[in-house]
Amino acid sequence: MLVHMNPLDPIEPENDQTTPLAAKVGFLGTIVVTIGYIIETIGEGIALSELAQEEKNVEQKKQANQQQLSDIQSKLDYLIKEIDTMKKKDDHFRRW
Repeated sequence: MLVHMNPLDPIEPENDQTTPLAAKVGFLGTIVVTIGYIIETIGEGIALSELAQEEKNVEQKKQANQQQLSDIQSKLDYLIKEIDTMKKKDDHFRRW
């Protein structure tokens, strides 16, 4: 079957222009997808950076809390020694 294509018929596709246009659209689609991957990668990098900073902050707070606990323990030890000293003095006076 022989089909004759009329170049003036607007319904008939023009293969000469369709192929380059399709290639251009495909290429642009590839560019958009690639840019999307780049943006996604940047977003993941930012998220990892924020997570690392958050972990660093948690570690710093943990160290500060440990220092506070150490200071409190030292003060308690001092107070216990003072109480023991006062008890010894009180016992000494009671004997008189």
